[in-house]
Amino acid sequence: MAQRKMKVWEMMDRPLDAELPPADEPLPPVVDRPRRSIDRILVALDASANSREALATAVNLAATLRSELHGIFVEDINLLRLAELPFAREIQFADTGLRQLEMESLQRRLRARAAILRHEVEELSGEHKLTSTFSVIRGPVEKELLAAALETDLLAVGRLGHSLLNRLGMGSTARALAARAASAVLLVKSDVAAGPIIALYDGSATGLRALRLAAELAEQGGDLRVLLWASDEEEAFERREFAAQLLEESGVEAQIQHLSGDLPLRVLQWVNRQKGNLLLLGGGDNHLPPDIFSLLLDEAEQHILVIK
Repeated sequence: MAQRKMKVWEMMDRPLDAELPPADEPLPPVVDRPRRSIDRILVALDASANSREALATAVNLAATLRSELHGIFVEDINLLRLAELPFAREIQFADTGLRQLEMESLQRRLRARAAILRHEVEELSGEHKLTSTFSVIRGPVEKELLAAALETDLLAVGRLGHSLLNRLGMGSTARALAARAASAVLLVKSDVAAGPIIALYDGSATGLRALRLAAELAEQGGDLRVLLWASDEEEAFERREFAAQLLEESGVEAQIQHLSGDLPLRVLQWVNRQKGNLLLLGGGDNHLPPDIFSLLLDEAEQHILVIK
């Protein structure tokens, strides 16, 4: 298959006198490391709208990668323990008063919710011809999801919190999973439109895996935008050349940009200007400054896939 041409573009404010490597200087070879495949996707489900969006997004990704899909519903043991307390009360938006939180009623509602979610997983999986399973477990939500991440390649979860304090930012569970889960973590945001795939490559091993997976997704017909980041301009340019060579050898067309320096807002502005659907970046032992990584998790307008 003939390789497609790369479209490479620079930032308008890049210094015109920046030193470039000699034209005849050979590029470092692209190391052909084994690709970490995503054969199993686990999606964490609950009663929220974020959970339904996470399921739909996970199904679409599984269909693209031909992965197995597994739904998991965690009965929050802390909520169940709360229902055992004689003074526990609940209030619903349609009610004007408080009602006692009863264990039997709560368990009945949890079973009903699990049944609905099981049906949704089976229905969506059937529509996309995916192999799927569904399971219900009981325990602390964060602990159970971290344990489940040990047995999967990717864990999908809603990105926003449920509390009023977290409603505009990333929830505490999602943040903990992004930082501590052994698997890749897909943080799903509500109301994300179709758009390009964005990869942020920072020179780390996890960043390289993110770039390779982005290229794999783009092979299915997606528009790929790549941002190369480094602490200084020379290193950023070298990483741009490395990524361009890797993508060209893969036959993937992409627009490539590079940025340097610890400027979180500048990175976020570039990412959000792309109007992308999915942002892939390396987690774990990456080379991004923590403030850039944290700002992207909080304010990037795309779904975010953190590769481990």
